[in-house]
Amino acid sequence: MAATDQIRRFADIAAAMRLARELIGHDRWSVERLEALQRRRLQELVRHATASSPFYRERYAGLDPGDPVELSRLPAVDKATVMARFDDLVCDRRLTLAAVEAHLDGLTRDELLLGQYRAMATGGSTGRKGVFVADRAEWRQYLAGFFRWNHYVGLTPRLPRLRVASIAAARPLHMTYRMAASIDVGLHRVLRLEATTPLPAMVEALNRYRPQFLYAYGSVLGLLAAEQLDGRLRIAPTAIASSGETHTDELRDAIRAAWGTSSFEMYAMTEAGILGSHCDRHSGIHLFEDQAIVEVVDERGRPVPAGQVGHKLLVTNLVTRVQPLIRYEVSDMVAMAAERCPCGRPFRLLAAVAGRNDDILYLPAAAGGTVAVHPLALRTALAGIPGLAQYKVVHDADGLHVRAALRPGAAAEETVRQVTDRLAEKLAAQGVARPAVQVELRDHLQDERDTAGKFKLVES
Repeated sequence: MAATDQIRRFADIAAAMRLARELIGHDRWSVERLEALQRRRLQELVRHATASSPFYRERYAGLDPGDPVELSRLPAVDKATVMARFDDLVCDRRLTLAAVEAHLDGLTRDELLLGQYRAMATGGSTGRKGVFVADRAEWRQYLAGFFRWNHYVGLTPRLPRLRVASIAAARPLHMTYRMAASIDVGLHRVLRLEATTPLPAMVEALNRYRPQFLYAYGSVLGLLAAEQLDGRLRIAPTAIASSGETHTDELRDAIRAAWGTSSFEMYAMTEAGILGSHCDRHSGIHLFEDQAIVEVVDERGRPVPAGQVGHKLLVTNLVTRVQPLIRYEVSDMVAMAAERCPCGRPFRLLAAVAGRNDDILYLPAAAGGTVAVHPLALRTALAGIPGLAQYKVVHDADGLHVRAALRPGAAAEETVRQVTDRLAEKLAAQGVARPAVQVELRDHLQDERDTAGKFKLVES
């Protein structure tokens, strides 16, 4: 790496750490003070977008957003529109979708586009590609959010340095890789493994390294918890953290059984950085509302009450100015908690992330037509089957196919019977007509991960 790149990286880290201290200070704010900050930043964002983005100038023409701005008066925008109108939406006319994609195709590490922009891509759970850019000032804000998350989980620099194991994306297209590359200046001793690493090799590396802090996608933690309980993995991390995938109740139970602790669940996305995290109370995910506004809405974009799972989110990124995202649709189905955390922080809590609306299956109904089957129904049916190490449910024209990996020593025939019977019973109870379930046994499902190393439980 060139000396100028190193100098720039240290400058960004130092600035991000200063910003992180400000963000951590917001933990002591009142709700009223936090809401005042949101209103001011939202006003600035809408003004900037209208002045600098041809897309938003056109989209907001004739609208009265109010003074202060009322989000409910502004139309939502989805990923397909962001990509179709990319060249008009961004606020730097040099940034075109063709130029950004050409830059992404040649990425080998943490290179910047035009000397100032980080470009990242996400396929998301929908399979629709998204391309997002952030300048250095915005990236410092993202890193500040990351350092705040470090504070929440106790991952602060110390001597001797902590042994950290991170199992995540290994390609520079993805935010997890770029954040890791940006802050890799020796604050901790870090073992980095790809999420697609074969499980035996992962276990061997972790046993040698003996991490004090373990970060991994939820599906990886589930596999490692089973290895720990079976005695092949022998590590004793003092803290565990995860993000990127839906956390099931059985995963939480497995982590607690394996290591006697709860995982700090982080909520993040390429489009907005780190949106929230557990604190040490583990009562829900604190939304970092000083950096983004999150609305939980139904299919028609109407707000849903606390405690009720919405159909999607509308996320307004208060940090970005190069590629403004205002009421950006995200397919996550979440429920907001009715109460705030006992820790006293002013942020609202996500009580549950139930999955993604893209994972809802529409199957032939016994009464005619179709019936919507929530992925939670499938997960509930398969929870507790002792021989099942990992599974993926794929819906196609022939019915439901379950790709399954078994735990060592599991009775294959009995496990397949349980999977088939429980799914068929659950689907019939949901009103599905003659559900056809086929089970395909595999040695592992690591090759089912996407380019970021994430694993999708349900796919249509």
